[in-house]
Amino acid sequence: MYVWINRLNLQIHSVKIFIDNYIPFIKWMVIPYILWYLYIWFVIFYLAFYYKKLFILHTKGVILSKLICMVIYITYPTYVIRPEILGTDIFSKLIEMVYSNDNPVNVFPSIHVLQSLLTHKAIIHIKGVKKWVKYSSLLFIVMVILSTLMIKQHYILDVIGAYSLALITTKFIYNEKHEGYSIKTIKSRLLEDRF
Repeated sequence: MYVWINRLNLQIHSVKIFIDNYIPFIKWMVIPYILWYLYIWFVIFYLAFYYKKLFILHTKGVILSKLICMVIYITYPTYVIRPEILGTDIFSKLIEMVYSNDNPVNVFPSIHVLQSLLTHKAIIHIKGVKKWVKYSSLLFIVMVILSTLMIKQHYILDVIGAYSLALITTKFIYNEKHEGYSIKTIKSRLLEDRF
């Protein structure tokens, strides 16, 4: 569905806000953006082989949230303005590859951010998972989120929309009770098993 909707190339709404003007374009941040594909697929296959119940929960969350994204992409099409890539270095070439394979549309909410958060949520629910794995996953998803902004694939509101959707989806899928949204509780969700 995403590929089909992306090909429509509907450039109607922009969710760019003033903060986006201050986010620098950093070419080497394309690396975590691309590594994201390995991260999400590795976790999916790992869960499928070793933690089938968690795999099912995670898959339900991914499918549900992405279906919601598809509805949003069709009913409220958004786009992002990308910079012109002038360099010939490896990072420039990788960004050009990303740009050429993905129209600058369907940006709110960000699927890169959404699935990063859902994947991290699954990792912290693995029974007996080591703390270093949790922290490594957290560090990586932070890099992915920053990469979506710094290679100009998304705007701040795309990230906020994806975080909100991931939070709602995981509360529904994992049957969690509502808690406050202070910085402290957000931090504890990300580091422990409460997202």
